[in-house]
Amino acid sequence: MSHRIPWFTGLLALAIGLIALPSPASCQAPRRGGDVVIRDQVVAGSPRDFMEVRHLVLRGSNEQIGKALAGIAQERFASKPLPSADALRTRVQRRYIEKNYPILHERMQGAAAAFGQRVDDDAWNFGGLWYLFGAGAGCSVAHYPPAATATGTGIVSRNYDFTTGTLMGKRPPKGELPSTARPYIIEMHPAKGHASLAICSYDLLSGVLDGINSEGLTVSLLADDELTEKFRMEPAGFDAVGLGGLQMLRMLLDTCANVDEAKEALLSTKQYYEFVSVHYLIADRHGSAFVWEYSHAHNREYIIENPGKPLITTNFSLHRYLDGKSPPSAAKVKNVCPRYCELAERLAKAPDKLTADAIKEHHRAIDMVKPSPKPDRAVTRTLWHALYFPAERKVQVSFYLRDEPNADAPPTSRIVRTEYLEFGLAKGKP
Repeated sequence: MSHRIPWFTGLLALAIGLIALPSPASCQAPRRGGDVVIRDQVVAGSPRDFMEVRHLVLRGSNEQIGKALAGIAQERFASKPLPSADALRTRVQRRYIEKNYPILHERMQGAAAAFGQRVDDDAWNFGGLWYLFGAGAGCSVAHYPPAATATGTGIVSRNYDFTTGTLMGKRPPKGELPSTARPYIIEMHPAKGHASLAICSYDLLSGVLDGINSEGLTVSLLADDELTEKFRMEPAGFDAVGLGGLQMLRMLLDTCANVDEAKEALLSTKQYYEFVSVHYLIADRHGSAFVWEYSHAHNREYIIENPGKPLITTNFSLHRYLDGKSPPSAAKVKNVCPRYCELAERLAKAPDKLTADAIKEHHRAIDMVKPSPKPDRAVTRTLWHALYFPAERKVQVSFYLRDEPNADAPPTSRIVRTEYLEFGLAKGKP
């Protein structure tokens, strides 16, 4: 499924009106806040490319980390706390987080202090630091268990596909950044909670799109286009009580060491969709993995596994097409998602033991490469492909930079990407 703009355009536009969207000229050096920011360096791209990626390393208390992130969001992106739409819900949301996710509450205290405000001021929501806000994405993720790889260790392969334009998928006006133009690789070493390495966009404080922690737990988020398109949903916005889609992954990285702990955390946490339906693929260093999904009514949870075999998910609900308890076959969903079928069919023909290079090649075959269907629409691209190695606590990632004219086959474009960059964490428990 390609990225589509959902029906709740008006609600999104209202939310965006509460978030400052700066021009590139607003980017400045962050406030350092002592020695919390250990590294803040551009590692891919430049202002001349579609994206400029920074590796940000923070070390300190969670309150110090929250304050440092708020300083960066404020000075680079003119981000501000979101005005509360409902003081009661904002208060209950804050108290829920304080009780059930105290690590985030401490970061919220730091963020509030950076803006010269109190975290318990219910006129403002400090649960996130939203910038260049985006919604929904067409992605593909697969877990390859130790039995399926040449190294005998698990690998998670993740394509993040999204528009290269504005939130609404259009070409941005001059001076306006596209919605995913400034992703961060945020490496946190908090005094409380697991160290983690995560690729983040849209929310600097509590949002994660994919990542890994020092225990080897690996997480990734995908939009569930099928639920969004086939069933009426009621997006919760920012003032719902519980944790939103991107916040949930941050919680898992902060608090969980393996898939069993992640399952328990997911089952016991009140969750909501800010704007679009999402599902997750979670894996650990022991070779276990599962996909987490909700029913269309958000009233039943599904945990889908494929022990000892590759587990694939894209942008439809696996639980609606299961073969018994197993993930759906390519034949069963051939009219639902071609990318899922392509990957499943390739793996069915592949050798029993896959190298990292072979996995990269399989996922390259489902990259987003088509031109824009309309002149005013921006193209959708695979903005990054990340290969996570849970046992080694590392990630290799290639980022999209730009389209260039293809002199050999006009009017097509040549897609320019970075080489794979590698980032790693020290291992936690053996």
